[in-house]
Amino acid sequence: MNKNLKILITTLVLLISLATFASADSDLYDIESVYLDGIEVSSGDISQVELGNSVEVKVYIEGTGDTTTCPDGDVDDCEVDVKVKVWIGGYEYDDVEAVSSEFSIEPGVTYRKNLELEIPDDLDVEDNDYTLYVEVYDSDDYERESYEIYTEKQRNSLEIMDVIYDSTVNAGEELQIEIRVENNGDKKQEDIKVEVSLEDLDSASGYIDELASEEEDNADEESSESIDFVLDIPEDTESGNYELAVTVTYNNGHESIDKTFTVNVDGEESDSTTETETSVSTSSTSLSGQEGKTKTLELSFTNPNTEDATYEVTVSGISQWASSEVSPETLELQGGESEKVSVTITPDSDAAGEHEFSIQILDSDGNLVKEIQMDMDVNEGSNSWLKIGFLILIVLIVLIALIVIFKKLIKDDDDDDEDPLEPKEGKTYY
Repeated sequence: MNKNLKILITTLVLLISLATFASADSDLYDIESVYLDGIEVSSGDISQVELGNSVEVKVYIEGTGDTTTCPDGDVDDCEVDVKVKVWIGGYEYDDVEAVSSEFSIEPGVTYRKNLELEIPDDLDVEDNDYTLYVEVYDSDDYERESYEIYTEKQRNSLEIMDVIYDSTVNAGEELQIEIRVENNGDKKQEDIKVEVSLEDLDSASGYIDELASEEEDNADEESSESIDFVLDIPEDTESGNYELAVTVTYNNGHESIDKTFTVNVDGEESDSTTETETSVSTSSTSLSGQEGKTKTLELSFTNPNTEDATYEVTVSGISQWASSEVSPETLELQGGESEKVSVTITPDSDAAGEHEFSIQILDSDGNLVKEIQMDMDVNEGSNSWLKIGFLILIVLIVLIALIVIFKKLIKDDDDDDEDPLEPKEGKTYY
């Protein structure tokens, strides 16, 4: 009985060890060093980062495989495919992370990977301390390091929160614009200059007296404010798209931010034989998605000319990590007509990381009319959870089998305790 119990306990210990093996540290690589914005960090150090900034994280990885850890002891056949991931936990609205593309590590070689980590400007700084995690991982093992970071707001930081205007206006009319500015910094800003211009057609400027920091925001002092402008569109303005530029200057004129938008003016037809370029805009130039799941974006086309136009839409630089589909691939626009084109991107099952690609618009002669640069941050899919679930299922099956065996062993021991020579009820022995 005791012997059987020992066998069962030993088996369970081995089973638990097997289940946890997938999360063990790797013997084939190690994190050698980590740099934040060019400064090496180590455990126990506290590194300062500012909200709204991009932090450059350099990770050095060393291949540590040798004859005792490589499969069959062969150092020449000891390559392992890994990815590098850096992240900060605790952000309410999204994951603050960056993931490298997959690369191979060989013994005795040191590798460097550069990643850009965007620090949100609305990260909660009430508790300034956060943890930066750096992880190198393959399909079985990983190496992870963590470092303390101290987050704080930039001393001077404004943001153009919103610009409200009519995207289409007739020549001879007024263009009304509302601009909202917010103080994301740690310091109150005064005499904030806001400028707006529609190329050479018209321009205007004005001042916001002051914007308090968010900590000072109260009934008397606001951290955000709107300012209105009216631009006059001359009657003889030619039809076409015009650039609307917004500039905000602050910190005693030492810092500024700007944004540009497009306004379509319906006016006189140009005497020039050169046609106005068709307007093409996209819902977003930065996408985020998940491995194996389709992401859709829309392109809006507007033909401001009187003549019909035909365009072909293609996706370039995507074949190595995703598939794409354009609907419709060929677009025919009558003069003054607007239509939308849908572009779907489906990342491959192993495409986690940041990728760049472009959307190209060609005319009927195959000439490039416009190229839109895009990027996509692909997160890992659910395959890893499927593996974990499958492992748990195996563990449960083995446990049930062990319980059945254990009960049978106990029953056999009870049968052995009976005297085989003692007559049993209803039987006669000779």
